[in-house]
Amino acid sequence: MSRRDLSQPSFVDALVSGYGKGGGFLDRIDEAFDWSAFEALLAPIHASTRGAPGYPPVTLFKILLLQQWHTLSDPGAEEAVRDRLSFRRFCGLPLEAETPDHASIWRFRQTLEKLDLSSTLLFETNRQLDALGLIVKRGTLVDATLIAAAVKRPPYGRGGVNPRDPDARVTMKRKKAHFGYKAHLAVDEESGLVRQAEMTSANVHDSCLADALIQGDEQGYFADKAYSSQAFRERLAARGLVDGVAWRAQSRHPLEAWQKFLNSWSSSIRCGVERAHATMKQWYGMSRVRYRGLARNACHLQFVAAAMNMKRAIVLIDKA
Repeated sequence: MSRRDLSQPSFVDALVSGYGKGGGFLDRIDEAFDWSAFEALLAPIHASTRGAPGYPPVTLFKILLLQQWHTLSDPGAEEAVRDRLSFRRFCGLPLEAETPDHASIWRFRQTLEKLDLSSTLLFETNRQLDALGLIVKRGTLVDATLIAAAVKRPPYGRGGVNPRDPDARVTMKRKKAHFGYKAHLAVDEESGLVRQAEMTSANVHDSCLADALIQGDEQGYFADKAYSSQAFRERLAARGLVDGVAWRAQSRHPLEAWQKFLNSWSSSIRCGVERAHATMKQWYGMSRVRYRGLARNACHLQFVAAAMNMKRAIVLIDKA
């Protein structure tokens, strides 16, 4: 199996090296992470035995990250990597080397989905951030946000399903219908880093993933009243976790003063996950999913979370 050797810079690269400003955002990301660890995780991906030699998987993974930071489509990423020196340098592509086309980018992402490697790449990102001391683990902030589907909402009477994307579903929120998916995030309280990201259809209740989003090494768990149940509170207590789940008033049983106080305290901490949702939607194009089907969109969510964490890490390192 052949693979392109991109390790040797050319004479042309030496000539233009002075024109690109060093120390930029991409250079800092490149220096902050151990890419050989990602390369080891991507080892199951092999180049084709036929045709031109394939690109190193780490190069293609970096292109996927560039797509998230700059909200690029596959054709847009192909053009940007071909034209921008900083993108080529980040991806390790010499100037005389051909760049991956949009079909190669698409196939690589499909392969990651097929091998279920996207969540592993996010885990490795967080492992390295933890090794840098950036994940504090004082508390986990949990919440879900609705994300519109890439296809139109089906007309009423169609069972809430569009055959072009049968995984997307209709749900009601504040008496308004939403059609699409739901992203469930677990965010580190102190750093704002996304520790876990899960995607479901929009009609899956937030509380269904309450236990799955417990990280196991945090001191407390903070969530809104959608996660409130006596059974879940007992499970948090059994784990020795601070219960930061908002209390929900029951019919004929309004909240007592101490419950209102705890809700106010929990809300002041829990707002960190709302900032992560806002960042994901406003800066990473996640107000609407890019693809059809739960599997593809769940895979994409992992790339978004990894890209968010890498960029956030630079901010945290500067503050340290």
